[in-house]
Amino acid sequence: MRNFGRPPALLAALALMLLTAACSGPGASQPNPSQVLRDAGKAMSAVKSLKADVKFGPGVTLQGLTLTTASSEVQVPDQSDTIFKVKQGDFLVDVRVVTTGGHVYLRLPFSRFQQLSDQQAAEIPNLARLFEPGAGLPSVLAVGKNPAYQGTEKVGDTDTDKVAATYSAAQIGQLLAGASPAGDVHATVWVGQTDHLVRRVVLAGPLLQAGKDVQVQVDLHDFNRPVTITSPAASPAASPAASPTA
Repeated sequence: MRNFGRPPALLAALALMLLTAACSGPGASQPNPSQVLRDAGKAMSAVKSLKADVKFGPGVTLQGLTLTTASSEVQVPDQSDTIFKVKQGDFLVDVRVVTTGGHVYLRLPFSRFQQLSDQQAAEIPNLARLFEPGAGLPSVLAVGKNPAYQGTEKVGDTDTDKVAATYSAAQIGQLLAGASPAGDVHATVWVGQTDHLVRRVVLAGPLLQAGKDVQVQVDLHDFNRPVTITSPAASPAASPAASPTA
């Protein structure tokens, strides 16, 4: 007589397959977006140095020049060296901003470094402040309104959780020096699933003026690797600024 019973090993394998499907299917629980942002804030508060690549959407300006991209090296809490790529006519030229020792230095295209006054420095984005533990990204991340989980995505070689949230003008304004946005800003944040470090942030909204939505994307990498920021004051090419203009 034939035996229609299933071997125990086959039953066990079938049970394992069903269990795996149940855990990974549409009904599987997703990470809590608020917790993802809280974990990211805690992880970012321990970062001492990093590099950032920035892409500016149409309409973002600095000192009257249209920004396209930027690359920055940051030493928390107050040192950064940033090169902005700006449009001047049909050409792309560099604007460099160095913050160190409580001073801000600006080098416009085809000119020398100028040390800015406090009032002038307040108009220049200070990327080092973006990562200040008490007031920057680490403290702001967790207070976004209506956080929503948007799935997983790779940023470079890192698996990340993607979360969207809305931040007030005051919350975004405290991240960088300069004027606050004209209204709420929508943010999408990519957070490493293992180390909880923020790998990418996209901000969209009235960052510069009411009724004019622009977008900025910041990609973060090289966390806690050695960074050396040299003050332009050590060079005779730096001089006090009277009034920097384009």
